[in-house]
Amino acid sequence: MSKPKVLIVDDEAAMRMGLVEVLKRADYDVEAAEDGEQAIARIDQGGLDVVVTDLRMPGCDGMTVLRHARERDPNLLVYMISAHGDVPTAVEAMKHGAQDFIQKPFKIDDVRARIRAGLDKRELTQTGRASVPRPATPEGDVAAGAIDDGIWDEFPGLVGRCDAMARVLHTVKKVASSPLPVLVRGETGTGKELIARALHDLSGRKGPFVATTGQIPEGLIESELFGHVKGAFTGADRDKVGYFEAAANGTLFLDELGDLPQSVQVKLLRAIQEKEIVRVGESKPRKVNARLVAATWRDLDAEVAAKRFREDLLYRLNVLTLWLPPLRERGDDLLVLAEAFLQRAAAENGRRLSFGEDAKQRLLAHGWKGNVRELENACMGMAVLAAEDVLGAEDVDMALS
Repeated sequence: MSKPKVLIVDDEAAMRMGLVEVLKRADYDVEAAEDGEQAIARIDQGGLDVVVTDLRMPGCDGMTVLRHARERDPNLLVYMISAHGDVPTAVEAMKHGAQDFIQKPFKIDDVRARIRAGLDKRELTQTGRASVPRPATPEGDVAAGAIDDGIWDEFPGLVGRCDAMARVLHTVKKVASSPLPVLVRGETGTGKELIARALHDLSGRKGPFVATTGQIPEGLIESELFGHVKGAFTGADRDKVGYFEAAANGTLFLDELGDLPQSVQVKLLRAIQEKEIVRVGESKPRKVNARLVAATWRDLDAEVAAKRFREDLLYRLNVLTLWLPPLRERGDDLLVLAEAFLQRAAAENGRRLSFGEDAKQRLLAHGWKGNVRELENACMGMAVLAAEDVLGAEDVDMALS
């Protein structure tokens, strides 16, 4: 396979040549342009995979390069380099098709990781194994064609066989070893924490998997995530390690991302960009190296529009995204999951149970707004309440009432 071709565009020679050398050592085929006009001329020749361009340049600036690149080749990945004051403009550039923005001063490892993630994501999309998009119709993912390659065998902790989830698992396997954050999106109860654990298990990271627990009171969120020092506030009688530090060299699963107050969103953005946090009551930053997997059921684009969620944070998190299908779109997985949950619950209660045909039909007819979690809870209830060993429709109704 040929090396990916990267074009570096920057009017500062030291920055330009430094990026060229570093990316060449990372086994990319790298070229350079001193300004926007040269960049546009090279883009018109074709054959590029990635353009990394400074935002502010005399004459033809980075936004002009971006617009031309997107018109010339929509598959070309364009990364914007920006100084701190340029961030709002860089975010605007991402709205118009930039892959990501790289804020100065940046770490070379971060640049390499983002380019690699963008190329991986494009490859997945072009081969039909993209990070799973939100289906436009209830049949969207299943209709895309069967996947019959044993991917489920590689995830013994997950139950199912449908194509929609198989595509998710393919992407999990592909991105697990990346250091970049992952955003897991989907309705409540679709199994976001299970996917986060699968990402950690395949990542090769030596540290622990740490999951935030339930709804954290707003006044304690910052302390729980970043820790605090003794005397930071009333009741802080000792130093406390936050979730980020507790997940050192491992994975931090942050559930209900969309519920974070904006004051905490700012500090989360810093933790992702700079890989450092500041404990409450302390001024000295501490380095952290946990890989972040965040999850939400909220429509974050709508939250950004309503100014409840930071746009720059969304773009930082939205590089690697997994959409989990709701249970109603997983076809026969519903009955496969129900059988697994029932057998586990029956064993815990010392019983031998099975579903009758009318019970199966009732399960299939239910809407399952709570998705897999609702199904599991219903099966636990049936294992306790059922009068007979073969469950009927009335047992399902009783558990759901």
